[in-house]
Amino acid sequence: MAQVVGRWREVARHRHELIGINRRNIELVYANNPRRHYPIADDKLLAKQILGAAGVPVSETLHVCDGLFAIPGVLAALAETDDVVVKPANGAGGQGILVLGERVGHGRWRRASGGELTAGELQRHLAEIILGSFTAMLADRAFVERRIRPHPLFHELWPEGLCDLRVITLAARPVMAMVRVPTRESDGRANLHQGGLGLAIDLRRGRTFRAVHRGRAVTHHPESEMPLLDLELPHWPEVLDVARRAAAAVPLGYLGCDVVVDQHRGPLVLEINARPGLEIQNVHGYGLARAIAEAP
Repeated sequence: MAQVVGRWREVARHRHELIGINRRNIELVYANNPRRHYPIADDKLLAKQILGAAGVPVSETLHVCDGLFAIPGVLAALAETDDVVVKPANGAGGQGILVLGERVGHGRWRRASGGELTAGELQRHLAEIILGSFTAMLADRAFVERRIRPHPLFHELWPEGLCDLRVITLAARPVMAMVRVPTRESDGRANLHQGGLGLAIDLRRGRTFRAVHRGRAVTHHPESEMPLLDLELPHWPEVLDVARRAAAAVPLGYLGCDVVVDQHRGPLVLEINARPGLEIQNVHGYGLARAIAEAP
């Protein structure tokens, strides 16, 4: 009987460590992130402007498309360019991101998935972004970034997409982090709900200790079969440093900072999120409340 009671107490203790969506909103989002500052995180271009001014390394912006009138100019600028990424400023979940790989002719590029992209298709995609197809807003802006060349470890994890590191910060202190790894199932995106992998990171050691795919613990990438556990992450102290600096540069106390490690520039902040998801708890196998209490 004593063992049963002890087990129930143990379960109850761990349930308290988990944070649900309502508790997250009340205790973390509303308590630390004034609503008037949400646009700083929601608008990727505005976030990059503020972070860049604060000296936080960010991915390089090559062109901005502010309206339909600007599309011909952007197309002309990209005609002889390759290895760039087109994004909506207010997109979410990886929607609307288009990778232009190797240029295979004037106004023709290789897609990340291997097919070919024409200038006409790019023109339509830019128009869809401007008209708000990938945001809840009525209209949006498009921008073009130079394509990230990931560190060899992340390239090996999944060469057809870009791995990123989600670092949760509270009062500019990292409390939990994971690597997000794309899969063929996720169509090259790192988002977990689309089929990407989550790799839990030991904050102190900068090593992975647990991996989850579609809610199940795994030890190897389901498609590349690369081992996922006890990986030593490159530039780990610098990753934590740029996450701290990004969080300190904006008036938002609870953030998800998405960081990539470029093989030449090192850690760069891709974007910040004022309402980061809670799947990271499943990836770690324990709750965010415990992570906050035990963070170094």
